[in-house]
Amino acid sequence: MKTNGKGFKVLAFCLILLMAVGLFGTTAFAIASNGTGTITVSGVEDGVTVSAYRLMDVKVNENGQPQEPVYTWVDAAASWVRTNTNYSAYIGTGTDNSVQAAFSTASAENIAAFYDALAAAIKTTNNPLNIPVAGTCTGSGSITNLTMGNYLILIENGMRVYRPSAVNLVPEWKDTEWVMSDAEVTVKSSEPTITKTVNGKKADNASIGDTVSFVIETDVPQFPASALAKNYAVSDILPAGLTLTGSIKVSGVTGAESDPLTEGDGNDYTQGSARPNNGGNSAFTLTFDYARISEYEKIRIEYTATLNRSAVLGETGNVNNAYLDYSNNPYTQTSWESKSDSATIYTYGMDISKVDKDDHDTFLAGAEFELYATEEETADKTNAIAFVMLSEGVYCKAAASDTSTTTTLQVGAKDSLTGKLTIKGLSEGTWYLKEITA
Repeated sequence: MKTNGKGFKVLAFCLILLMAVGLFGTTAFAIASNGTGTITVSGVEDGVTVSAYRLMDVKVNENGQPQEPVYTWVDAAASWVRTNTNYSAYIGTGTDNSVQAAFSTASAENIAAFYDALAAAIKTTNNPLNIPVAGTCTGSGSITNLTMGNYLILIENGMRVYRPSAVNLVPEWKDTEWVMSDAEVTVKSSEPTITKTVNGKKADNASIGDTVSFVIETDVPQFPASALAKNYAVSDILPAGLTLTGSIKVSGVTGAESDPLTEGDGNDYTQGSARPNNGGNSAFTLTFDYARISEYEKIRIEYTATLNRSAVLGETGNVNNAYLDYSNNPYTQTSWESKSDSATIYTYGMDISKVDKDDHDTFLAGAEFELYATEEETADKTNAIAFVMLSEGVYCKAAASDTSTTTTLQVGAKDSLTGKLTIKGLSEGTWYLKEITA
């Protein structure tokens, strides 16, 4: 029987963030009405679920020839397309489920919006569209044993936010026969990141009472327009040794340009004190209205904090954590994922012993000292550093809010404390200790 080289017209499935995928590949085998192929998906994180939903059938007759109408919507998709006024031109009238020319000639923007809206209809919890999953793979991989047709690819539970993709398994006319072609698709996604710095660095040091500056920057993900979940919140959790001071400055950033964002209901963000999705308490949580910030590349948050008397001394440091909580499955209303980053402030101390000059094992009581920041101040006895006495022979650098302070540091006088002096809460650097009473 003479084969017919007509019937399979090219459908344009060009999606935003989807690399161009040809309808026809090169791996071929004899076509049959029950022929199957493979879709290979790349650009996906390990461990993430990739699901294929068949939206169209490709019709061939018992001789393996195309049969008009070649492309028809599967029943569940047909019902949705027909009743959706934005896309009803993509399907025939009455019981005719054939794919119409309006679909193949639609703009890339309209096709992207179509698949976006269809994905939302499939994944919604409110009367979802009953299109079953035709096959899955985990991470980048292959979905096998798929019958001919057009497939919607959805990816869930990753750190990235994935946009819907479409790919086709269709026959190709090769020499004297129709053959089946496998398909490949490289999906596109946006992966939000968060960075935090203190005084422009990942780590710095300070004295008790010093005010330090923190900056948090987060990427704004690109959620599909019809996404059911567009959650986006940034939280900060201060350690006990840091006290939030002043106001929080929030900006939307694109390139070198930035715009101030406003707080309050109906504005760009609201401020609370608990992370979303039962994430625990925070120093502050900013929950953003995605529609108002979606055009920005990043969000920048700037604030200051003061190192207080509860600060941890030494190399452990005072770690300040920031969290970005966002919807990683845009078509799942309850989806949340989080990323975090931290910046650390260090502060230090000194242990001093007053001993006999001839016998270093003999500790002497009665000595008093003052501490200065510069050699000149030491010589002039000006601007001695103020401290708060915590216990006998133990002092912590005073903050501006402290009232009961002293500049005189006395060594201990009792038992094991005799001749011992501990000074806490100093930044890294050179300090000048002056004995004022021997």
